[in-house]
Amino acid sequence: MRNFIYLSFIATMALAYENIADPNAINPIKPFNPPPPITPNNTLSTMPINQFDKTDRSKYYFVTEKLDDSSDKFHLSSGLYGHSSYTSALFRYRGDNYYTVLNTHYTKANDYKGGDGKKVGFGYKRNGQSLIFGYLPNEISEIKLTYIHDNITDEKQPHHQMDALKTQRHVGRVNVRVGDENLDNTLNFNTTIRHVKRRADNFTLRSMSNKTYVDIKRSIFDSGFDYDISINELHNQFGFAFSIDKHTGKRYQGMPNGMWAHNGNRFANIHAKTYKIHDTITYNIDEINALSLGLNYETNRVKIKNLHQSFIAPNVNLNTNAKLYKAIYAQDTKDKINQDGLSASLKYELKPNSKDSYTIALQSLYRMPDNMQRFNALYGLGDNGWISNPYIKPERHNRIKLGFEIASKMYNSYLNSMQGENSFKILAHLIYDEAHDLIIYDRRHAKPNPPINSNAVITRNIDARLFLANLQTEYNFAKNFATKIGLSYNYGENKTDNKPLYQIRPFELNTQLDYRDYFALGSYNMGANLRYVHKQTRGDFDKNTGFGIDKTQAAKGFTTLDLYTGVEFKNNFGIRAGVNNVFDKNYSEFISGEHVAALDPNVIKAHGRNFYISFHISY
Repeated sequence: MRNFIYLSFIATMALAYENIADPNAINPIKPFNPPPPITPNNTLSTMPINQFDKTDRSKYYFVTEKLDDSSDKFHLSSGLYGHSSYTSALFRYRGDNYYTVLNTHYTKANDYKGGDGKKVGFGYKRNGQSLIFGYLPNEISEIKLTYIHDNITDEKQPHHQMDALKTQRHVGRVNVRVGDENLDNTLNFNTTIRHVKRRADNFTLRSMSNKTYVDIKRSIFDSGFDYDISINELHNQFGFAFSIDKHTGKRYQGMPNGMWAHNGNRFANIHAKTYKIHDTITYNIDEINALSLGLNYETNRVKIKNLHQSFIAPNVNLNTNAKLYKAIYAQDTKDKINQDGLSASLKYELKPNSKDSYTIALQSLYRMPDNMQRFNALYGLGDNGWISNPYIKPERHNRIKLGFEIASKMYNSYLNSMQGENSFKILAHLIYDEAHDLIIYDRRHAKPNPPINSNAVITRNIDARLFLANLQTEYNFAKNFATKIGLSYNYGENKTDNKPLYQIRPFELNTQLDYRDYFALGSYNMGANLRYVHKQTRGDFDKNTGFGIDKTQAAKGFTTLDLYTGVEFKNNFGIRAGVNNVFDKNYSEFISGEHVAALDPNVIKAHGRNFYISFHISY
């Protein structure tokens, strides 16, 4: 169980009642986001991130988690992971009516060799700090203050022409609860401020005569509240949220005289305001049956402040974002664009006992396009231009979502059964989605019409069918052994063009076997994970007829084996060690790197055989 500090920190996300019609449950098919910030709940067990290796090692079992999750005040973890290193320190304390968490971490990731023995020019430096302070003035109220700073520098992007030289994020959040934690009559208020600065260039970490850099700044202010009230068998959650998003991005080209010329507005000073109101009513039919109805209305108001700001371009007809949009989409763009939509969800839940639950939800979710899908606009030579459609329609997802979780009476958690008996747990979810106006990236596929290139990247709406299935089983046996089996299958079909969607994960199987035991000074574990990824025969491989982001070289199937072990002494000191890709398998992931906008990415080999060791201290 994660520490109580973290549970309090995410209390507003872990409540039993939620906005079941929230369209944020839908993500773009291919995001190009930096990695998520490292937060106090996972900072001690984190390993350096490699975006070209999709193995989820956060699910591996280590007895050192006892130290990382303990209520001790001081925690330290430090390790070597191949040629990379990671160190984190955490302090946590709880008084009578307050608690606090302080954390700092540092990563130095370096080049590595793939399974073919060739070096991959990979690496980054990362440091971050976080602060959480909570105050409980009485039994029915709580105030939480959170600050997270994340700074990533010199991140090499071997799959792309531009390196993410600097990504710096500041996040501040205030949560206020007034009322009981059981949500019988409770108001939760939250305000979040996020500020992001990114810089990418093609010359600092590599040799390039044609120098280019991009500066991006984004500030997001979110505020809102949820009010929960229970009256007999009815529970109602009503909420309102308001967001202000300011997003600007400029590109500069190096000139022969050493000066820099402004030659593009990636985001032409976007100011977006979003208002959201939602209501979810739950009727508890009896002790084991519940029916919920949720509605979510969202309206988005955008102003493009620098729509007509001029920059250096190969032709005067391309020197503003407005002219770029018109050159591709043949219509004038207004500086104000408004969109709104209603989402709905009907959910039934059966909980026959504390161990088992079954759910079915019928959903119609209305997802607004993000800034990358609407307002990104940069002219490029060859096939490198990217001009999104500012009038792209929002997506409508009509979904059926099924899920269940069942466990035997003796099951407590993985490798933990009551009375040492054999026990099991099975979890699954299935999603069938008929998507209308799904937003995809595509190529212009136009006849050459200089100076606009024929294969510039655009965005368009299509109808699509998606199917996602996940199944995981956990089985504790023979007192000291446990095994996990995880299956995932994804399917995506572009119904408009009668072809597969791009970047759909292939079928994957993970089989994990673990052993844990105790000795006089503590405990230890040993484990293995076998990962099988099937070849992907469905994809968007040809940019002459589609988007072309999928690569046949990365579509081959593969199998890898990881071994790992851990030991802890008297809940104060521990060692975690392992070897990944034991047989030095030479492979590449089908899902390409995501930290920058690599539209036509190079195929990058995943890590070959590599060893790691980390030390964990708690006192």
